[in-house]
Amino acid sequence: MKKLLASLLVFSSLTCAGCFFQTEKHEDTRFMMDTIVTITTTGDSQKDLTDATNDALQLFQTIANQTDPYTAQGPEDLYAVNQSAGKGPHKASPYLMDILSKVQPMGNRDLDLTLGPVIQVWNAHKEAKTVPSQEEVAQALAKTGPEKYTLDTAANTVTLAPGAQLDLGAVAKGYAVEQTADLLSRDKRIKTALINAGGNIKVLGTKDDGRPWKIGIQDPRNPQKILGTLAVKDGTAIATSGDYQRYYEVDGKRYHHILDPQTGWPAWHARSVTVVTHSAFWADYYSTLLFVLPEDKAIALVEKDPNLEMLYVDLEGKTYVSSGLKDIYTPEK
Repeated sequence: MKKLLASLLVFSSLTCAGCFFQTEKHEDTRFMMDTIVTITTTGDSQKDLTDATNDALQLFQTIANQTDPYTAQGPEDLYAVNQSAGKGPHKASPYLMDILSKVQPMGNRDLDLTLGPVIQVWNAHKEAKTVPSQEEVAQALAKTGPEKYTLDTAANTVTLAPGAQLDLGAVAKGYAVEQTADLLSRDKRIKTALINAGGNIKVLGTKDDGRPWKIGIQDPRNPQKILGTLAVKDGTAIATSGDYQRYYEVDGKRYHHILDPQTGWPAWHARSVTVVTHSAFWADYYSTLLFVLPEDKAIALVEKDPNLEMLYVDLEGKTYVSSGLKDIYTPEK
């Protein structure tokens, strides 16, 4: 989805009795899931860091393949599942099944993974720089809804209704970041790591100087500026959904890619929503959900959940910072 965040990282020197050595740092950047994915790691051996980072990026690519709705990747991946709509149960790959099994029990109609038909309408009009008719959107919207797919977790199958199409853009990057972070957290070759998939971020480890990680939050109307910085600790996940990365304009009106499942049209409540929590998957999930909700409902949801924090920028540029962020968020002056 969406969003770039500036990561401001400082890697310190280490000392030990009778010797002096520099912590090694490795960074690898690749283009996956239609975004730039960067993993930065530190440790004692450059070769170990290169190998561990490559393992992590290969895992990320595997998840990207399994969740790609537009390209045939394998007989159990998302494209194949979508092609089976109306034909009965279809075997799903492990990561795909895991994602669906996490989201379906939430039962939230404000975040719908069956928006594929509506997304296809908007993608076609984006190419033509036109706006779909109300009838086009309504016809596509009729094919969506949580009831349009069922899961059999014992058989690892997905059954799609005729015309239904799954799209995991609201959660797939966060899921890939979380799985990659889990792999790196168990890798003894790694001391610290930062994973950034187009603004879906997870930080691992404690920096050598003991200071918190500093993550800059992009100004949704100026890519050269940040709104402020978050000082976060080991295990923190951050995700931002915004109207400023994937959009087009017709007659001066901005049409972005985050759709309201209730209407099939872009959600026009906020410029951006940044979520801070412990799981990159749920950070991605909630950043999308909260972006779709009106500000008062988004604030109410966050303030009653002690594991969820939010920075909400409304359409006029006013910023709301949830109570749990006030001690770690520093606005840019």
